[in-house]
Amino acid sequence: MADKEHLEILGRGVDAWNQWRKANPEIRPDLSGAHLINRDLSRADFDGANLAGADLSKAQLSHATLHGANLESSTLILADLLGAVMNKANLSGASFFGAFLFGTRLKSANLRGSNLLGASLMGADLTAADLTGAHLMGTNFHEANLQNSIFKDSNLTAASLVGSRVQGTQFDQCNVHGISAWNLEGTPKLQRDLILTQRDNFLTVGSLELAQIINPILFSSRGFDYLQTISIRAGLVIGRFKASRKQICDAIRDQIEAGRWTPILAELESPGDRKSMDYLVKLTKMVGLVLLDLTGLKPFRTQLLSLKLQELSLPVVILREAKAEKLSEFEKEDSPTVIYKDLEDLNRKLKSLASWISSP
Repeated sequence: MADKEHLEILGRGVDAWNQWRKANPEIRPDLSGAHLINRDLSRADFDGANLAGADLSKAQLSHATLHGANLESSTLILADLLGAVMNKANLSGASFFGAFLFGTRLKSANLRGSNLLGASLMGADLTAADLTGAHLMGTNFHEANLQNSIFKDSNLTAASLVGSRVQGTQFDQCNVHGISAWNLEGTPKLQRDLILTQRDNFLTVGSLELAQIINPILFSSRGFDYLQTISIRAGLVIGRFKASRKQICDAIRDQIEAGRWTPILAELESPGDRKSMDYLVKLTKMVGLVLLDLTGLKPFRTQLLSLKLQELSLPVVILREAKAEKLSEFEKEDSPTVIYKDLEDLNRKLKSLASWISSP
């Protein structure tokens, strides 16, 4: 609950508020839960203030200072935060739907679980900000500074990162369906398990820039027509790697990356999913390498035959755990087959196939 005296002082205007802040630096303003809809608070001094749960929808906060302020679960829908300073602010769970944050400074800000759907952060500085689990559908990060920030588990569907700085940024397990990531500056620290498919985790990829190339080809009604002119340096891994088999998946992807390929993982879940198989058929015509782990794939036998792997003019490596049932129609003499007992055995045998897995 907001302090009534603090609300009364703010009601006198920004000049009066800033004078009071300057005269009382030891007081931490409490404006929690305050209704400040459509208020002109441009250049207001909210450094360290408690604005948790406040409603600042459509508020004018351009060039306001909110360094270290607490705006947890606050509402800033369509707010104007042009040039505002929000370094080290707690913005977890806050809603910035459609907000304007051009040039806003958000260094080391806590944006975990925040909603920035459709917001514009062009030229914003999010160095070392934490956006874990944030909703970033359609968010514009054009030429923003995202260095050393964390986007783990965030939803970047249709977001634009064009020209942004991403040195040391972590993008693991993000949904990147429809993302634009041209002209990135720097190298992300982590970009694994980037989800290509919109409603499930069937297809994941290990590169933002590769994701934006694959997206229109797989999901556009006409994208596949241009496949004959496109080839990508990627290795397609097909299998079932949930839970206890995640280490197996990681070992395969590590070997692919060591061979200078970008891994694309297809996690098979439902034998009756025709659309998934259609995606795989398209991908086999684009990638330069396929690794198929047959462990637990007996229910998918018919669907996998539709891939016609033996007819592909690219390296195909078949893998199978020793205790798993053999699927003889895939284990042919003309393709290398790796039968492994455990993780250590798999790593050893994959390294012996380095000449097959290495990218030209």
